[in-house]
Amino acid sequence: MNRTGIMLLTGLLLFVSSSVFAEIYKCTDAQGSTRYSDKPCAGNTTIITPEPAPAVSEDAAGRMEKTQRLLRAYEAEHQEEQRAEAEQKAEQEKREHNCARAKNYERGVTQANRVFRTDESGQRVVLTDAERTEYETYVEAMDVIALLRVKSQIDQRGGSGS
Repeated sequence: MNRTGIMLLTGLLLFVSSSVFAEIYKCTDAQGSTRYSDKPCAGNTTIITPEPAPAVSEDAAGRMEKTQRLLRAYEAEHQEEQRAEAEQKAEQEKREHNCARAKNYERGVTQANRVFRTDESGQRVVLTDAERTEYETYVEAMDVIALLRVKSQIDQRGGSGS
């Protein structure tokens, strides 16, 4: 509950409690039956004024303030944890997306019947078997480099690499 809510609740309780300390009328009718009311009645009426509740001690007020500080600290910590989890989830989804793209690209290179490149004039040039083998080796090396980068980032953060 935020500070405004606590203040409103406190004010409401003070308002309600002030009406509780209003006078209570004890009415006794001619047959001797007794009833209680918040309004005066005809017949034998006695006014009863209840004692007010004891004041809140400074110790209790201090405990309340400490409890409120702890609740605010917990709420801030909880929000930070949620933010960190959301960031971590977004980073994991990004890595998974990039990994899937890289796997699809590698699959396209290694399983295609013909692999081509585009020359300076924009024309497709089919790679020879030697060029294709060299290109496949390059793609596999890039995969290894990407994996090493991810492992390095995880190690720098203090996480485990498995």
